[in-house]
Amino acid sequence: MSATRISRRALLGVAVAGAVSATSGFSSAMGRTPLGGRFSLHLPWPTRALDPHDLRDPAAALFGAAIADPLYGLDGAGNLYPALATALPTREATGTVVRLREGLRTARKVALDARDVIASVERARSRGGAAVLTDIPRPSPYPGDSLAAIFGSVDPQKLARALASPLVSLLPRSFDPASPDGTGAFRADCGFDKLTLTRNPLAARGASFLEGIDVLRADDLTTSLRSFEAERNDVGWLGLGLHGERRGSFRFDLGRAAWIVLAIGPQAGGFGAPGVAQRLLDAVPPERLGHLGLGALPQASGDPAWGGPPSELLVDEGSAHLVEIGRTLAPILSRPGHEVTVMPMARGEIGRRRAKGQATLALEVVRAAMPGPLGALLSLAAADDPARARELAQHPPRLAPNATARTLTHSLHVGVLGELRVMGGQMPDLVLARGAEGWDLGASFRKHKR
Repeated sequence: MSATRISRRALLGVAVAGAVSATSGFSSAMGRTPLGGRFSLHLPWPTRALDPHDLRDPAAALFGAAIADPLYGLDGAGNLYPALATALPTREATGTVVRLREGLRTARKVALDARDVIASVERARSRGGAAVLTDIPRPSPYPGDSLAAIFGSVDPQKLARALASPLVSLLPRSFDPASPDGTGAFRADCGFDKLTLTRNPLAARGASFLEGIDVLRADDLTTSLRSFEAERNDVGWLGLGLHGERRGSFRFDLGRAAWIVLAIGPQAGGFGAPGVAQRLLDAVPPERLGHLGLGALPQASGDPAWGGPPSELLVDEGSAHLVEIGRTLAPILSRPGHEVTVMPMARGEIGRRRAKGQATLALEVVRAAMPGPLGALLSLAAADDPARARELAQHPPRLAPNATARTLTHSLHVGVLGELRVMGGQMPDLVLARGAEGWDLGASFRKHKR
């Protein structure tokens, strides 16, 4: 197989081997990986829209990689490879050039060319990809080649690394978050109560093994566990059941899909200083959050008392998991005269209030812009102040290779509470493959029953 056309199937061996060894011990030659089947689950996260370019979109954190691909990818060793491009960027007389693979179509049968590359990069620049695209020139068409775009004279490796960010995925010019479209293993159909993922036979890097996935929106954390225990779902979010463990099921944890952060606005007075958010969250007793699936939390140090004015803690009303986290956190922070009250509202309204400096406290999801500590820092900084994130991208600080997200926020107005982790319970006939961030649903499959 050509290095310029690395497919999802070609890369599947490592992902499935890791997932299988961590679960049932079942092994299968890749040529005999079962096709077909579907699974269902209830999720306490929104299903109405999905935007891979949105830094704070929980649906994109969980399903963005299933429906859209970046132009370049990173292998397990951190090496770049072309995913939707014909090759790594090349220096030519006109500048640094990226050429799209010929014949690419989205799941909704939209033909893609360089105009979509240009539109995607600029759309990402105005949204979650602003920091990683800081030093990337605006692309322009390549005269006489409808599949090529010119990115000034930027270093080819630097360009490829920026275009490998999931926040800069290739989307059609007509992209609509309510009817998302891309080149990924699945087509997504969004609704208020349900997100349906269906195998995409036009997928640029290989269609999914599964025929489909039914994601039902849950209004609380118990619905998924109850449905899994009652054998109505194939996956239980965060556990093996509500009242007892479902027979034959086992736990899985495929890692972080995003961070859960607390943002403090300018109305907080002295408590709005950089680093205060993280200081408060570092003082929260981890045992108070243990039921929320936030990953490994450090031992508490300090005082979690909120000393700012009585404040509303803004939380996305469509994210039941986030609302429950907020309802757990608010009383820990509250003190007489400094009460914190959870206020669920539309995520778009939270964004508007934050942009106007009218949100004292907000609990949000933040996705990783790229792997490693620098990617974490750029994402968290962008969630705080895009201008600050661009400064850090231009002059990146030296960071320890093992630096955690919680240690990177001392100069920011956001603090990391924990992680949005892809974890819970599943039945043994379902193999969930690990991805770069959470799961790789395109590489997941169901075993044939014997």
